[in-house]
Amino acid sequence: MHSFPVLSCARVYADFWSMDMIRVPDMLAQMNEWEKSGERVPFSIEFVTCDLKQGTGGEKIKLDQAVLVGSSKSKSEQRNPNHFENYTRNIRAKDGDYIMKLHVLLITRFNGMSIIL
Repeated sequence: MHSFPVLSCARVYADFWSMDMIRVPDMLAQMNEWEKSGERVPFSIEFVTCDLKQGTGGEKIKLDQAVLVGSSKSKSEQRNPNHFENYTRNIRAKDGDYIMKLHVLLITRFNGMSIIL
């Protein structure tokens, strides 16, 4: 008689959720954190570029120390990018000045964790 190992659904489910993953709302909350000094809390991020208007993209970008640019507190009417509605964010390297717009759903890793919807 042969014996076969049997994995229970509970075991598979527990193993799946023990992996390093983060939900999109939790990731966005962490991106928006401030240090006591008044600076943004840096994070690591990996994402894929996409610009449908110019027909470009597909490049993988990785930043080890990035920060969110702008503030949800801003009430400026001038050139409002509607980041919340468009699900986009502006980021830059912590010590850089080049601002990159990214689509939240194209982020593949955040602080070493995989993104889940």
